[in-house]
Amino acid sequence: MSYTAPMKAAPLAPLLLVAALAQPAQAATTLTLQPDEAASQDVFVYEFAIPGAFGIATAARVTNLDSQTLNSLVPLPVVPFGNFLGSSNTVPLIGLQGESRAHDTRSLLRFDPGGLGIAAGQVVSASLRLFALPGLPPFDNPTPAQPITTDLHRVTENWSETGVTWETQPAVSGALASVTQDGVNQWVSFDVTALVRDWLTDPASNFGVELRQPDIVIAASGKPLASLYASSAWADAGLRPQIEISAIPEPSTAALLAGGLGLFGWVGRRRQEP
Repeated sequence: MSYTAPMKAAPLAPLLLVAALAQPAQAATTLTLQPDEAASQDVFVYEFAIPGAFGIATAARVTNLDSQTLNSLVPLPVVPFGNFLGSSNTVPLIGLQGESRAHDTRSLLRFDPGGLGIAAGQVVSASLRLFALPGLPPFDNPTPAQPITTDLHRVTENWSETGVTWETQPAVSGALASVTQDGVNQWVSFDVTALVRDWLTDPASNFGVELRQPDIVIAASGKPLASLYASSAWADAGLRPQIEISAIPEPSTAALLAGGLGLFGWVGRRRQEP
């Protein structure tokens, strides 16, 4: 007498698996990292070799221009440098005493995405967003007729927000992204997807980014063009620097369960084969 095992559970598992596959994929969610001054690391360094300018006792190239440092000066500087970030590249001017009057500026920023609870593989895209402000009197503003380009570089060594100066600024890699700006009072966005993935994979490699202007651009007014951005100390919290990340959430428990049942059904069928 021969005996054939009854087929009971086999049809159920494929149905469960089909149902799981039929469920819509989880959509990407947007995460925004926008720290305030206390939790941030952003500062700009300024090449200006004249002590006493803007109410700062020492030359700006050897003075830290972070708000925490500047706010400790008595009297306070005439210009609240710590409230903004900048990027410029100008032709050096020579003063009556032969001093250099260059106005080159570069900005350093560092964000820590580790607290967002996502892994590198979940990151679909990431952007560094800065709000462009009108320029200070020595500079002119970019326009559609005369735009300005700013490059983003990966910083490759450590730096301190309250200690870095033009003379001690960290090393950087080649430009990873470039943005052409044609106005002010608008958001400027840099693609930092690869950087954010790297920082999540290896947090020890996160030394932040530097913004610098690759070319000297002189406006029709005779003033150099520059980019000026709200910093983490800007009064309007909504305009402070931010990293916006689009990420796919982890698979839901239900999807994992359905997938597991599908695998169980496949194993069951294998066992029933002669």
